[in-house]
Amino acid sequence: MVTIKVGALADSGDLYPFIPLIEGKIKPEGFNLEIEVIPTVQDVNEKVLKKEVDVSVPSAAMYPYIQDDYYIMSNAVASAVDGITGMPILASKEMSLDEVKKSRLIVHGPNTSAFTLYKLLIGKYGKLVIIKRVLDEIKGLGTEGDVLVAVHEIKMMYAMQKLGVKYYKIGSMWDMWKNVSNNAPMPMGMVVVSKELGKDLALKFKEVYEKSKKYAEKNLQEIIPKDVEIMREAQGANLDKEIVEKTIWADIQEYNVPENEVIKGLETFYRLTQEKGILPKVKKIDLI
Repeated sequence: MVTIKVGALADSGDLYPFIPLIEGKIKPEGFNLEIEVIPTVQDVNEKVLKKEVDVSVPSAAMYPYIQDDYYIMSNAVASAVDGITGMPILASKEMSLDEVKKSRLIVHGPNTSAFTLYKLLIGKYGKLVIIKRVLDEIKGLGTEGDVLVAVHEIKMMYAMQKLGVKYYKIGSMWDMWKNVSNNAPMPMGMVVVSKELGKDLALKFKEVYEKSKKYAEKNLQEIIPKDVEIMREAQGANLDKEIVEKTIWADIQEYNVPENEVIKGLETFYRLTQEKGILPKVKKIDLI
């Protein structure tokens, strides 16, 4: 029997659809799953680039580099459609956008959607500082760097308040994105499946993933404790249950954007980033 190697990202919103599979609440038929939890999105991006996993959750910005090797699952593209997950730009002090362009910019990886959107929508920065763990970025604000793009803003704002970190909101990626994209959804992350598995098996995985996602969404109170446990182990982050729940609710919205809108967002994102020479050309958005 074929074994599919799954790399689940240790972030509450991206993790919740996999938890019923991890816990055995939903079982695949005709294939086995080998699931590992990967601590950061940059680690995920590197693993899919090296084809070390059959299924994972890379940044949308990673797809042009892996388009020949992976399908995108049409039911698993995280797309922002409002300011709830709008990726605010946070600074250690009050500053203008011109000052932001000269600042030390903290990102959690060179191939992340957050950094790609920054390059597309703002462009310049003084120095790039990479801190792979999102919640560790907070500790670097004001010391290692001056500005960051808050990808997981619910958790980040909570952690900042808990640590007593003062921040200033300069703007948001979403506000800038909607102006250049004609209000298209803003792609952030996606579940991809290796083409080496073949389309039939990829579709079978998509089906069991959808069952797992729907189970999780209907049974959140059962899923959240495991989510908290995995986050604690992988991220060293002791997050409150309430924050995890709020994060998941935000991501449920992102992962349930209608497919035609998802495609519109992806097409816009890849067209704009290619036109500016930020990402390679996407020959075909290969959705299953």
